[in-house]
Amino acid sequence: MIEIKHLKAVQAIAEQGTVQSAAEQLCITQSALSHQLAELERRLGQPLFVRKSQPVLFTQTGQLLLSSAAKVLPEINALTQLLKPALGKATLLKLCVECHACFHWLMPAVKVFTREPPHHQIEWVAEIEHQAVEKLLQGELDVVLTSDKRPDNRVSYQPLFSMQLRALLSPEHSLASKRWLKPADLQQQTLLGYPLPQARQDVFRFFLADLPFQGVQRQISQASQILQLVAANQGVAVLPDWMAQPFLQQGLLTSVALTRAGLWRPMYLCCRQQDAGSQAIKRLVDALCANRPPSTRAACAEVAD
Repeated sequence: MIEIKHLKAVQAIAEQGTVQSAAEQLCITQSALSHQLAELERRLGQPLFVRKSQPVLFTQTGQLLLSSAAKVLPEINALTQLLKPALGKATLLKLCVECHACFHWLMPAVKVFTREPPHHQIEWVAEIEHQAVEKLLQGELDVVLTSDKRPDNRVSYQPLFSMQLRALLSPEHSLASKRWLKPADLQQQTLLGYPLPQARQDVFRFFLADLPFQGVQRQISQASQILQLVAANQGVAVLPDWMAQPFLQQGLLTSVALTRAGLWRPMYLCCRQQDAGSQAIKRLVDALCANRPPSTRAACAEVAD
């Protein structure tokens, strides 16, 4: 009748104060969370919240459920961690990828990992993009591919490589003849990229951080469409070279460095600190390092925190 997801839902609402913020914390839509809560109230035959209260106020039934969540959820997480060693070698790793550009390289590398004995498997968790490390610590993920290293001693970061982000342009673009670009060169350009907020895009975080962006940002879901629009001189994309190799080889695109030294970003595979010794995770790190994309710098020799 009452499921774990319901306990997580009421706990998130108590922590965040609103259904919208709780949905963001749980990485689901507000309508999906509202549907879960309405279904639970139907099952219980009682309301959980005082209607139209801001922040959300719990009824007596809601308070009882919240109290149970505070007791049950930590016990479930502790039991899950306790049982993991008894289950033997891990055969399934739940993986979330925070770097959208990495899918083009990652799929072949994972095939190498899964086809070798003992044939560990990867479950792709696509619905969690925000707060992936938080979900990792909650036990909903096993590994996260990320370029951001958070200061948290509960998480182990295994360095894989460093990748260079470059400006991809049409050969007809006015900036295509430059050897490298300054931030001001892109300040008023049309930038083509994935549908992510600027706070999560490296070009804004590390290249245009000191300048107010005065250009146009076009958000496109598919990498192939981004590259085709760049080739048609409809804008500039900042991506790793490996994504555009066919276009570059045919002369449909040109690639220009960002700053004289280049804009380099690290790539890590992170896991919970207590799982860092897992043979499955070690084998995955080895496979990703051995099959890293071209034009990247090896980083596997670094010491992980």
